[in-house]
Amino acid sequence: MTRLGHWMLRLGLGAVALGLVAALVLGLALTGSLPRTSGRIEVATGGALPVDDPERPGSFTAWGGLSAPIDIIRDRYAIPTIRAANDRDAAFALGVVHAQDRLWQMEGMRRLGAGRMAELLGPRALPIDRFMRTLGLHALAAETYRRMPADERAVMEAYCAGVNQIIGAKWTIPPPEFLMLLTRPEPWRPADSLVWGRLMGLWLSADWQEELVRAALAKSLSPERLKSLWPAFGRSDVAARPAAAPLSGEAALALLAAFPKALAPTLASNAWAVGGDKTASGQPLLASDPHLGFQAPIQWYLARIETPDRTLTGATFPGVPLTVIGTNGHVAWGLTTTHSDTMDLFVERVVDADHYLTENGPEPWLRRTETIAVRGAPSETLEVRASRHGPVISDVLPAASADLSHAALGEGEALTLAATALRPDDQTALALRALNRARTADEVRKAARGFQSPQQNLIYATAEGAIGRLSPGLTPLRAGGPGLLPQMGWTSASRWTGYIPFDDLPAEADPASGFVYNTNSAIVGEDYPHYLIDAWPGEDRAARLARLLAYRDDHGPRDMALYQLDTVSHAMETLLPRLLDFPAALRPAGSAVARAHALLADPGWSFDMGAHRTEPLIATAWLVAVNRLLFAPAMGPAFAAWERLDPAVLHRALDGAGSWCDPAADAEGLTGCDRLKAQALAEALSGLGESLGGADPFTVTWGEVHRAHFRHPLFRYLPALAKLTTLETATGGDDFTLSRGSWGGDQTEPFGHVHGAGLRAVIDFATIAAPGFILATGQSGHPLSPHYRDMFDLWRRGDLITVDGADPSGGHLILEPVGDR
Repeated sequence: MTRLGHWMLRLGLGAVALGLVAALVLGLALTGSLPRTSGRIEVATGGALPVDDPERPGSFTAWGGLSAPIDIIRDRYAIPTIRAANDRDAAFALGVVHAQDRLWQMEGMRRLGAGRMAELLGPRALPIDRFMRTLGLHALAAETYRRMPADERAVMEAYCAGVNQIIGAKWTIPPPEFLMLLTRPEPWRPADSLVWGRLMGLWLSADWQEELVRAALAKSLSPERLKSLWPAFGRSDVAARPAAAPLSGEAALALLAAFPKALAPTLASNAWAVGGDKTASGQPLLASDPHLGFQAPIQWYLARIETPDRTLTGATFPGVPLTVIGTNGHVAWGLTTTHSDTMDLFVERVVDADHYLTENGPEPWLRRTETIAVRGAPSETLEVRASRHGPVISDVLPAASADLSHAALGEGEALTLAATALRPDDQTALALRALNRARTADEVRKAARGFQSPQQNLIYATAEGAIGRLSPGLTPLRAGGPGLLPQMGWTSASRWTGYIPFDDLPAEADPASGFVYNTNSAIVGEDYPHYLIDAWPGEDRAARLARLLAYRDDHGPRDMALYQLDTVSHAMETLLPRLLDFPAALRPAGSAVARAHALLADPGWSFDMGAHRTEPLIATAWLVAVNRLLFAPAMGPAFAAWERLDPAVLHRALDGAGSWCDPAADAEGLTGCDRLKAQALAEALSGLGESLGGADPFTVTWGEVHRAHFRHPLFRYLPALAKLTTLETATGGDDFTLSRGSWGGDQTEPFGHVHGAGLRAVIDFATIAAPGFILATGQSGHPLSPHYRDMFDLWRRGDLITVDGADPSGGHLILEPVGDR
């Protein structure tokens, strides 16, 4: 071998050795960031905890330490059982396990709420940071903490100390996301936890965006068509208002395009309770499955907390010291969102640089300055102003939308947001704490009085046999009726005059039917005196669930789990017969349209949107095509902003409301509506053939295109890691089935399953010490952990895990108090 050959060989061997060493170091770093689940961790009894207090920036408060050792016993799925002497110690331990398993998820939540994403991700994150700083959620969360009673602040501080025990430990290696971004987490503060409630107040309220959609259509559609889309446009108090919002359709569309995608609403869930007269055991049952966007890990984290006063078992949200859905042995509860209108947009008239117009003359803007740190770029200074209604969001939205500068919202106007989620006195966290402690139906109701934002439907059952539904939270009373469109901020005509009194809010207790439920469905009848929402989106799920619950008097926990998995679509059951009703002349024998018509008309299908069936694919594609042909021509560019499959809207259109299709027969005896249905079916089949790469749509099952993907929020953007960290499976269901199968993928996966039940819970008071839960992914957020995906197969089969604290196979960690260090 030549000298050059020897040199090349040595160089190659050296490179291999260096690569092996680098891989070994990286592997050790990654595995070293896995949590310590056995042994002892010494916890100093003294020290200081950083606290967000707006009156004392950078201040600290004393944290006294643990009062006694704490046992953290994990089962085979890493679900911890925390055994502590009191609530404060338990909160510390919950902070420990949250930080051990979900620190990156927690980091993302607090940075989003604080408007500090650009510190990690650079200039690309500036639009969302500008928007969040304008809303000021983190400062509002700090104010919430400041107003808490001392004993509740102590619990918050103990939780933060638990998180910081992991963040600050010398032996702790941060999770891989921090290593990848070359950063370490800062100490955890109470406002970092409380900002979650503010974010939920935005995620679970959609009307601020819906107002802009309505504004985009208000000037181009007739009153009859607007009413067919949103029936509240037919109310007398709405009809008496000016015909259009003080905002052009072009401006509305530009503003919609600029809204941060991270704040897109996620608005669905199921929860129900069955009384003892309707169960096999004679004891109540409760089921709950909240629906959020899919990700890995899923947003929820399971934990069991045992203290001398109570045992709490259920779903927590990492970063927050509360059991959000679960049971304390005396009461069990689940939550769904009401969809109530708790937000309004106002167009303000700008008088000059320092003032805006009111009915009483000019008023000064409220102003503050925010400095946004940006990775790899200079910091940005943001001037934030607010009116009496709320922050001016149009000041930051143009930065994300070049089109806005050409819209009608100009120098003399500003768009502000009024929202119950932006009240400085919100104490919903205290209401949840009180719910965690409630022992009777009366105490549940008392706790619910403290809910402010977001307004929720609270389904509960008690060991005493009571069941009920409450809808607590602040819903505005408006001087001018429903706030369907952005309103004129310079008058008092649409001002908020107060909130619906708690005792006037919808409620139901121990009904004669023997069950209570909500699927984001109607909670009031037409005679209810207050405005809550224009239309309820969960009526089809409600109709199916009511049928299942009324079918028998001996329900058991397995029945509850099966109902959560139900994929029969009530929407298809009512809509398809109407779509199938068009003359045979429009479906020639032997044509693909005739074949699809016969397939969908076959009663053997039973409208089951099962993953193994072909009918759901063709039926769904047909509905999409009908929707587009009905509404897109008249809506024009606004159709993309409005587009949704709404069975109630489709029923009204097919009934002739709004004259979206011509019901009159032509010389051939065919109506415009008949032709539209047949054309839509032909286009749906043709479009499926193209999207399936030429495959015959009649040979493709729903599950082949309707696949759930649980993707890591960061690693999904790195091709080498995306495949390793993504969980994927075929699923059934659609937007209207109890097993929520909401789809809305990109062009490559138009029917991808993106939203549904990442958590399922079934709680049986006959075996209250062993409630059943399941997550779609696993407890851990660490891709190398065996608990990153170990519940996935159970979730897709519909199985539940008993969370009773009896299985110690996952490790026993003791938190041991020691003297000051």
